[in-house]
Amino acid sequence: MKLITNQDRYCQEAVDSVENVEVCPTTKTEWDRAATKKSCSRIAPYQNCVSVEKFKYHCVINGQRNKLVEVCAPARIIFGHCVEFNVRGGVIQDQITAPCNKTFPMCGSIYSSSDAYKYPDCYKLVSMSKFRTSTKLGPTSAIRTATNETLYLNSVAIGVIVAVSLLVLLSIGAIVSVEFREENTGKGKA
Repeated sequence: MKLITNQDRYCQEAVDSVENVEVCPTTKTEWDRAATKKSCSRIAPYQNCVSVEKFKYHCVINGQRNKLVEVCAPARIIFGHCVEFNVRGGVIQDQITAPCNKTFPMCGSIYSSSDAYKYPDCYKLVSMSKFRTSTKLGPTSAIRTATNETLYLNSVAIGVIVAVSLLVLLSIGAIVSVEFREENTGKGKA
């Protein structure tokens, strides 16, 4: 059972504050400097998403894992995943396709979304996903991602299938050829 809180609802002020960035801070000092520059405290009194003190600076991956974004949004507790800002949902949330583990991406099992700088592996998910394909579906768009690793594995699989198919065809051709010769050799003797 999931408890619904104000932190789960769409926050227009957060969506309005989104800016794409090339890098996110990875130290407390850099984070504080970026937070001061973004000045979320200026917007906080005018939003009605959460209390003023919970409306904080974030620098996180977006929902498609193809961009880093700075956003002023309600801080949330994140459980065992990298954190994302979902523009359509207008909310900070767990990036469900990026669970934390001991190798990659390394992040906390429970942490505040406003402490994302402590887990720079999550930012690397964007650079890993720079090679992408997208498909437009009418007025909305669905993004299908393909990392270089996935494309490599698909290429290998296709290569193996083609090689096996050729081997099967050559074997069939050799069998037919041998039977044809035996048949013709048998007719010549008779």
